[in-house]
Amino acid sequence: MNYILIAHDSSIMRDGLSQIITMLPAPVTVLMVQTADDVMAAMKKQSFNLLILSRYFPGIDTLSMMDTIRKQSPATRILLFSSRSEKATIIDSLYQEADAYLSKSSSEEEIALTLSSLLKEEKDVPLYVPSSSNPLSQLSSREIEVMNLLIKGLPLLKIAAKMELQLTTVSTYKTRIFKKLEISSIVELLEKINIYGARRAV
Repeated sequence: MNYILIAHDSSIMRDGLSQIITMLPAPVTVLMVQTADDVMAAMKKQSFNLLILSRYFPGIDTLSMMDTIRKQSPATRILLFSSRSEKATIIDSLYQEADAYLSKSSSEEEIALTLSSLLKEEKDVPLYVPSSSNPLSQLSSREIEVMNLLIKGLPLLKIAAKMELQLTTVSTYKTRIFKKLEISSIVELLEKINIYGARRAV
């Protein structure tokens, strides 16, 4: 059984997400809460496979809250969900904390696909799922991490050592990044980042 906690101050959002979850093939039990305090209280009582967390809780620093959740329940995957339509800046400010990100512009199919991937504990879930004109939205969290090290000028061997990965794995990530962004050099990568959004240093 998979346990999912939906934390959003909007009852419409909570109900809508809950309905999509009930259509997933995996067996799921859903708990819904509407405040940040309720989130922390629920997670102290039991473990959850997945937390669907509102990007905005009044008076709450979401990043600080996520850091607390990571320390308290490191096995719980976090999906940020926003009622706003944000793009590149989300990738930069939250990718190291969230496992994935969705917004109100996401289709039911996109939401269901992301939820299924997170419950299966797939490691390469696209961070920002909603389609947009921003090519950076295609990159997974791992690819963004590699990208940030590439633009610092680190060779693949040092990136592999820093990330504790095989050199061939890092090379594969680089190839994916270049293919998705339709580029062939680090210079072109820097140009893409300058156009579509600042990056967060690793």
